This record gives sequence, structure tokens and C-alpha cells, in this order.
Amino acid sequence: MKTEKKVLTAPTELASCSGCQACRLLCPSKAIQMEADKEGFLVPRIDQKLCTQCGLCEARCPQNKKPAFRDNDCVKAYGARLKDEAVLGKSASGGVFAGIARRFLETPGSAVFGCAFDSDLVARQSIASDLAGIEPMQGSKYVQSDTGDSFAQTKKLLESGNPVLYSGTPCQVAGLYAYLGKDYEKLATIDLICHGTPSPLLFKRYLKWLGNKHGGKIISYDFRSKDKVGWGSGYQPKLETATKTVYFRTELDPYFIGFNSASTMRECCYTCRHTSVKRVADLTIADFWGVEREHPEKFDRRGVSAVLANTEKGAALFARLASDFESFETDVSIVAKGNFHLSKPNERPGSRNTVYSNISSQDFAIVKDLCSSVPPLKRMVFGILSVMPSGMAKNLRKLKKLAKVMLGRA
Repeated sequence: MKTEKKVLTAPTELASCSGCQACRLLCPSKAIQMEADKEGFLVPRIDQKLCTQCGLCEARCPQNKKPAFRDNDCVKAYGARLKDEAVLGKSASGGVFAGIARRFLETPGSAVFGCAFDSDLVARQSIASDLAGIEPMQGSKYVQSDTGDSFAQTKKLLESGNPVLYSGTPCQVAGLYAYLGKDYEKLATIDLICHGTPSPLLFKRYLKWLGNKHGGKIISYDFRSKDKVGWGSGYQPKLETATKTVYFRTELDPYFIGFNSASTMRECCYTCRHTSVKRVADLTIADFWGVEREHPEKFDRRGVSAVLANTEKGAALFARLASDFESFETDVSIVAKGNFHLSKPNERPGSRNTVYSNISSQDFAIVKDLCSSVPPLKRMVFGILSVMPSGMAKNLRKLKKLAKVMLGRA
């Protein structure tokens, strides 16, 4: 009896899709293209006229199968701060990515992939082959980046014998491995302890609203500038127009209200399978939140990163560069205390049902939806915490715990 082929409309259920684009690059008949959905997230669309129903996209989709976690638990955990203060100052926390990437490029023919803004402030997974290319990749980008053809570029380089360092969110790194189909000796990967990703369209609307507010097109945006307050919970965003530079507080900003309340994440972020101490990348990096409690002598306003070496390859890479960092050993359980995304994803708040309802508005009417997604009392508590000196945390643990419950982050 002949079995009918299943007609594919997408490689995975779109609510589960992470937008990694492995399916598009794998499709032998070029039947898959990525298109923005109504919220602005990239999703795959299959051209049935070109599709041969080979099933490769469905079989290799990292969201359709058990994550490619490493067999072992974390090999080692560290706290670290880059010694090069000029580079450290442009990094979101302890400068680990920049420190590793800069040294990685010392090997002839090597390349580094990371998230950088293009000239239109669209976040993309970009390639760097020299030190000048690393700087745009530094700093946090609280928006989903477009992986583009970066997986295919990585494979081409690896097949030619070139070393590659690829950094991204855990689902992007999982997508890379799904596309490659195997690990490579000359491939090193770094993932982030990820909070979740808002849509590129939301960020675009937000930048336009900011430009109107400040009287000029936004030409530069830094989610976490150290210029005024250094590193810690009281970080400040920084924007530039052609005529001025503006610093502002996150608790009063609509984009950050949505981000911190987890109201604007991609749907798959609420069921993310990468919120675990078992990781897909060789190294995991993050802010070392809580370092002032667990290792008070190591707290530094210039920034402190947490580093998880998940494989022997990752451990060897970080050990080889140890002299570039002020580093110390810690335990993954200590890192997890300050980074709850190592144990669970964000809970999906009720506001997620409507927060994107006005995304098509050109005048950023969605500001109203973002600001109303968190009640005023919660915004006030978050505002207090955001400017609180980190050293006071020891005596205010109960307040912090209460605030996290109120914010839905406990």
C-alpha cells in the first residue's frame, strides 16, 4: 500500500520555530524562504511548487528533536574580567567574548561570527576577520538577530580548513550544528544565557519613536552603556543622533518595560529547552549577577562575566587565554543563582496576548501596549532596583525576592 507524503507547510510548528534558518540553507530545492510574520519575527515559508517533500528540513530542524546537549555536565565554571580596559569598557560585562575573539583572530585564516548592528541598526550575525570587525559585536543586543547565510559561511570556511569561532543565542548555535550535521575540530562555539528575544520590527518601531522624541534619526544605540554608571544592575542605555548623545533609565522606557517583563519575547522563548546547565556550545558566557554576594572580593564596576566551559575544547580555549583575564574558579550552581535562565524559561505573561497588537502602527502606538504590560507599582519597584548599588544587595535580599515575584522573574 502506497503511503501518501505529508505536505509540509513549515519545517516545524511556527510557534516552536526559533527562526534559526537552518531549514532554508539545507533545502536542496531552495523551496524555503524566510518571511516576517505579523509580529516581525522571521519564519520559514515553503513554496509547494518547488518542494519535493524530501523531509530534510523537518528531520534536521533543531526544534523538532532533542537538543544536541553535550554528554557531560559543565567542565568548569569561572568568573572573569578582561585586563584590557579599553576593550572592557566597550563590553557589556567582563569582556570575555571580545577577549577570546581578538585572540582567536591571531590564527591566520580564522574568522569570528557574532551579532552586530548594520548601518540601519538591524541586528545580524556578522563575520569578522580582523580586530576592527570585533568591536561592533561587543555589547548586548536585546533583539533577535538575523542569522542570514552565516551558517553556510561557517561551513565553507571549515571545509577549507579555516578556524571559526561562532557566538550566538543557544537556539542559533543549535541551528548551526543542525545545519552542519557534525562538529568540526576547528570550530569553537559560544552561547549566551539568554533572556529571550523581542522582534526586529518592534525594535525598528521603537527606534523611530525614539528619533521623533529626541529630534533626529537614531544612528547609534547601546543597550548597556558603562559610561555613566559602570557595570551592575543600574545600567543605562545610550543613543546618539547626528546632534546629541542621550542616556536614559530603563524602568521608564517602553522597550525595556516590555523586555524586563518578558512580554515581547518570541513564542518559543517561553518553552525554551536551552534554559539548562546542559548547553549546546563549547563555552557559555553571561553577566555574573550576584558575584558581590558569592565572591564579594571579586566584584568590579568595570564588569564581571560568568564563563561555563561545557566541553574539553571550550575549557582548553579559555585556559589558553587565562593570562588575558582576571579570572577565578566558581561553581555552576553559584552562576545559576543569579541567572535563573539556567534552570527555566520565562513564564508567558498574559500581556503577551496583546502586546504586539499595534505593531503595524508607524507612529509606534505599541508604546501604550508596552507601558501597560507592567503595572505602575511593578515599574516603580524595578526602577528602585535598577539604580540600587550592587553592594547593598546583601541587606536587601527580601526586597529583591519580592520584586522578582512582582516582576514575574522569580
